[in-house]
Amino acid sequence: MRTGLVQGQRKYGSEVNRGSGVRLAAVAGPGYARPTMGERESGRRTPRRRRLAWAAAGCLLPALLAGAGCALLGGEFAPAVATPEMAAQALESRWAPFEAERLHYVASGVAGGPRVLFVHGSPGTWEAWREYLRDPELARQTRLLAPDRPGFGGSARGRAEGSLGRQAAALAAVLAHEGGPPALVVGHSLGGPIAARLAIDRPDLVRGLLLVAPSIDPALEERRWFNVVGSLRAVQWFLPVDWITSNREIWPLRAELERLAPRLAEIRVPVVVVQGEKDELVPAANAEFVARRFTAAVVEVERVPELGHFLLWQRPRLVLDAIARLLAADSRG
Repeated sequence: MRTGLVQGQRKYGSEVNRGSGVRLAAVAGPGYARPTMGERESGRRTPRRRRLAWAAAGCLLPALLAGAGCALLGGEFAPAVATPEMAAQALESRWAPFEAERLHYVASGVAGGPRVLFVHGSPGTWEAWREYLRDPELARQTRLLAPDRPGFGGSARGRAEGSLGRQAAALAAVLAHEGGPPALVVGHSLGGPIAARLAIDRPDLVRGLLLVAPSIDPALEERRWFNVVGSLRAVQWFLPVDWITSNREIWPLRAELERLAPRLAEIRVPVVVVQGEKDELVPAANAEFVARRFTAAVVEVERVPELGHFLLWQRPRLVLDAIARLLAADSRG
């Protein structure tokens, strides 16, 4: 049901399937160290917070192992780089230099055409966008790029990068290496604020933003019990490397978002937000934050009831249609 224009936003409703899922990232940060040998011998007791943390780890470790698997057996986001399957699907692995490292990204579509850059959340890899890269209509008309963000996939896997500025700089390196016109940047979850930071730092590279369930309001970014448990070294020993990397890049996110917020008014390109109202992982109120803070941009908010955080996979047509609108709006000048 269309409810009309509200503060420059278009609000939509549609009948969709309910989305659900468990947030994979358990935020990591300063762990709770074991008491030293000297502390044990002297009879000093471990601080209460540490005791509680270790007790929680002991209770939750079996569940974490059952859900995540042992790190020694490999993670759930193992890199897919230049595989035969990718070649059969016309997906090309490429690398862009970035400081002393190199970034892996996957390209498809028309070389030299309008560019669409996809930015995955945390944890994840370029494969979050595989079906978009393979979409026949989109691939016939545009150049599609999906990088592994720093710390994931083929981009220095396991080396977490918590700075939104450096994450955005990595995206800029991919766009500069590939060459071509400014890109429409599509960011999901944590990819949303990274896309916004890119539009601020390098407006010459961005023609529009599509933010899918963006985690961008610092007031809504909070640490949960699994964030603390995931920070414990005893627990990390059993977690896949990508979960640990995700923990470490998300831990400073609130402070990063607080620094980003005053600069959001600098964004002047068209912006579309696609937000599931039943998102249990990133609060739907993030969409309202975008509408309030992107004051120099034309912002369209598309709300989809009964859909959660993973709408980009459950209803890809919503995202594809938004991409088409943004590309058409830009071409009209």
